[in-house]
Amino acid sequence: MIPSLPYRYHHLPIGGGGYVTGFYFHPSDPDILYCRTDIGGVYRFDYSAQQWISLMDHVSWQDLRETCPISAALDEGRPERIYIVSGLWDPESKGLLTLSDDRGEHFSAHELPVYAHGNLHGRSAGERLWAEGDQLYLASQSDGLWRSDDAGASWEKISSFPETACTFVIKKGNLLLVGTEGIALRKGDQRGHSLYASLDGGHSFFPLPQPEYEYAEGSKLHGLVAQRCAFDENDLYVSFSANGPYSQNIQRGYACDCGDCSAGRLARYPLVPEGIGPMEDITPEKGRWGYSAVDARHGLLITATAHRMDGDAIYLSSDQGRSWRKILHRLEAGRMDFRLPYMQPKNNGGGNLVHWMTDVKIDPHRPGTAWFNTGTGVFRTENLTGDPVIWQDWCDGLEETVHIGVYAPPGGRVQVMDIVGDLGGFAFTDVKKHCENTFADAENNRWITCLNADWPDDQPDHILVTARGNWTGKTKGGLIQSLDGAKSWRRLPTPMGCGADMDELLQKIEQPNTNAGWAAVSADGNTYLWAVAQRVMLYARNLLVSHDKGQHFHRARVLDQKGLPAQGMMKPIADRCLPRIFYGFGDQGELFVSTDSGDTFREKQPPEGFPKVNFGLVDCADQTEIRAASGQPGDLYIATGEGLWKLHYDEATDCFSGRRLTKPGDRAFCIGLGLGRPGGEYAKEPKALYFNGILGGAYGFYRTLDEGKTYQRLNHEKQMYGRIHSIDGDKRIFGRFYLATGSSGLLYGEREET
Repeated sequence: MIPSLPYRYHHLPIGGGGYVTGFYFHPSDPDILYCRTDIGGVYRFDYSAQQWISLMDHVSWQDLRETCPISAALDEGRPERIYIVSGLWDPESKGLLTLSDDRGEHFSAHELPVYAHGNLHGRSAGERLWAEGDQLYLASQSDGLWRSDDAGASWEKISSFPETACTFVIKKGNLLLVGTEGIALRKGDQRGHSLYASLDGGHSFFPLPQPEYEYAEGSKLHGLVAQRCAFDENDLYVSFSANGPYSQNIQRGYACDCGDCSAGRLARYPLVPEGIGPMEDITPEKGRWGYSAVDARHGLLITATAHRMDGDAIYLSSDQGRSWRKILHRLEAGRMDFRLPYMQPKNNGGGNLVHWMTDVKIDPHRPGTAWFNTGTGVFRTENLTGDPVIWQDWCDGLEETVHIGVYAPPGGRVQVMDIVGDLGGFAFTDVKKHCENTFADAENNRWITCLNADWPDDQPDHILVTARGNWTGKTKGGLIQSLDGAKSWRRLPTPMGCGADMDELLQKIEQPNTNAGWAAVSADGNTYLWAVAQRVMLYARNLLVSHDKGQHFHRARVLDQKGLPAQGMMKPIADRCLPRIFYGFGDQGELFVSTDSGDTFREKQPPEGFPKVNFGLVDCADQTEIRAASGQPGDLYIATGEGLWKLHYDEATDCFSGRRLTKPGDRAFCIGLGLGRPGGEYAKEPKALYFNGILGGAYGFYRTLDEGKTYQRLNHEKQMYGRIHSIDGDKRIFGRFYLATGSSGLLYGEREET
């Protein structure tokens, strides 16, 4: 039995940063509000603390389905209950229904008979789950409409429903309303009908009238899709969107999360004794954009545009949509009081960063309060009928960002270097304080989605990072450099002229939102290696080397054991002590060494039993982690996914030796090195090894202070935090280590005092 240490985990504060896809107010309990996210599970709002609380901390890497919710549903008669539908991208997996009767403290689960995924195109549509007591309706993403009468333990498909891919379902009295994508009944490039109703409990369905679709030149699939719906006392409101010519996904390309929208409408249907009356188009402003958000409360009607090219807008009506007032548009209508530094206009090209605004909800219990979602968190107003309406980001506790890498330098200004998807990165000098706009140029334009960082240990303020250019084109992808501990950054010149194929690849990397690759810095800081990425692959032929800190580059040679150019992939890693030594790790577990400061790499024989895993990937595709040890020339610690290894390169013999630190059958996924004892010196003494993995059949976070002779577990079953992309140990504070997650933000753990 591996002993456990009581650990407490805290978030390094970022706030927002990811896509929130829907809100849930309980109709009778004023203290219940939830939101769902695309990759971070579900959060509950704590009104007393005014912050969001994650309900997904128990989700482990072994089953990540709960991190991607597609819908939730609340039971009006049981305020404590919440149902959640979630699932993964894998088309072979089934969705999961989780149920809690204590507001998300504990969950039970049933596997669904259908596929579900909350990070698929169409995730911004309405609620695909409806609940009343133990009766549930599920509008699936690809397999029609289903019903359960036993709280999701068993399901029956409603065979009378004519469509397959659904967007929402709601029941009000004897009215059952379902939105669809119009896929099953499509004719060529024309969608089928997208809005159906039943008045007999689902025994039969009839199409409801839809607004007129405005033909969009270049669109590969035409027609409106019912996105969301809302009711007031007298009317039903439905929002519609249509995909445009730039949609990334044709089949589900109808919302802002597919690339673009070409048309959108808002319709009102009066509720009459016999069911639903004639439709009226009440679209506030027509144009080449969608309408995907709608809500009606307190005599007010609210809606928002989706993918409006001149900035999305929110409209408010006090007369059921007969007239409208624009209450948010860019920085001209309404007022945005940003609380988080990275959200401020000065850090976003002078504009409003609001985008992917696909749900707007009026608080049913607090007149004047409303919330809207974005691709970067959530915003709230408490003066909805004011002039101007004042909005604030309110993401406290909402940490669903994707963190690709984390690095704790042994010294220097930065305590933790955070490498983040979409936001680029943050250089924390205090783990308890929000960062300023740290990964930005002199004009405060951010770089986005970085892949790694490196520096020489004796010059920790000299930092090199691979970065994508932002969506606006105001920053370009490539290598960015800081010589003052991340206070300021400059982009290194693109090293054109290293061959036509390399020039073509580098031109692509200069384009918005394109992976730059992987960088390594020599121990003396003079040599930079840049493995230029081809999507998520680091091909050995694309390795560049500079001996003047990035001013000039030339191609490195990477040779296999026969002395021929290596054909596969290779990730470079710098020795932390020897300036002329670099290591390379291939896509079949190959090991390479350069003894001439990166100009030439030669393949070496790996130690017996070293696994043939793929080290040549980056971004979320990478399933390994490699750490070179400060103060220990030639030493590398590696989480291979199959186990934890220590390698040693002996320069005198030009050979690798090594051993597996974990037992056969145990696994290790990510690894970091930290201070080995209280009051110790990191570089001069044995290291603490922190990793996540499976030891003796139990997944968790582990530490060894004696290179695998003994282990301690550092978490319990409610401290899992989903997918872990990277781990590092603090090199100044004994016992602290960092978790870069794919769903729960960036955390640090430290011994809980008893």
